[in-house]
Amino acid sequence: MNIVYFTKGQRGSVCLAHILKKGYNVIAVIGVVQENEVDRLAKEYGYPVLLMEKINSPDSVQQLKELGADLFVLCGYNKIIKKQVIEIPPLGTINLHGGKLPEYRGAAPINWQIINGETSGGCSIIYVDEGIDTGDIISQVIYDIEPEDTHASILEKTLEIFPGMLAQVLEQIENGTVQAQKQDPLAGSYFSRRYPRDSMIDWGELTDIEVYNLVRGMHGPYPAAFTFRGNTKVEIDRTLLLEETINGIPGRVPQKRGNHVVVLARNRGLVIEEITVDGEKMVPSAFFKVGDDLG
Repeated sequence: MNIVYFTKGQRGSVCLAHILKKGYNVIAVIGVVQENEVDRLAKEYGYPVLLMEKINSPDSVQQLKELGADLFVLCGYNKIIKKQVIEIPPLGTINLHGGKLPEYRGAAPINWQIINGETSGGCSIIYVDEGIDTGDIISQVIYDIEPEDTHASILEKTLEIFPGMLAQVLEQIENGTVQAQKQDPLAGSYFSRRYPRDSMIDWGELTDIEVYNLVRGMHGPYPAAFTFRGNTKVEIDRTLLLEETINGIPGRVPQKRGNHVVVLARNRGLVIEEITVDGEKMVPSAFFKVGDDLG
């Protein structure tokens, strides 16, 4: 089975390394940017790396057809491919999606699952159709999201799940034993991409739990949740929920607690444990003053 592998980022390179080690025949890799790990594997396994700027153009379609692939695998690839590309390989095109389906279609599913306070998430492998993450589900693994999990820790969980999951799916496709589950295109939810500005904390609108979830949902390789003290941007890296209730003006710092400070959300206070200012880790109690208004 000849595979053309479309990739970008850590998930793509980790899964690529795994299936190459398992002996699957990757005849070419389609990238978005040059990546060291993909290039290193190319030297070891002898596949070409092709950077196609316009993946759906007639020239790209023709080039993809000439590769002679049986299957396209999309892993971390962030360009939308259209019908003329999806239908090239006779065994179809599959995609590794980092969210539970059908609830979390679209962009940044790991972040959204944590921000929304979910207690479980999903790793999904689906056939690609012309919708956005609406194709038949080949395989789905559900994992727990613990209260202390962050985007970074969940990303690590998915990097442990996806490689073996992909190898199993490739075996099923090769053996003709796939039992895919259809999705109702109207069921579930679609989430749009997140922009850095979306991580600004609105203390007057968000509850303590919503602030807590936003902070951990953005803690990792994405732009962190943030606030302002005056004109200074402060990244909030870690918070802690309080057992007791402290009320007052949302966004205000009413007290210090050791190295930490309490800040008031819409309904009650929570603790700021870790912050970053101008790329440097700071002690919250040394940076903030009682009476500071954040926003």
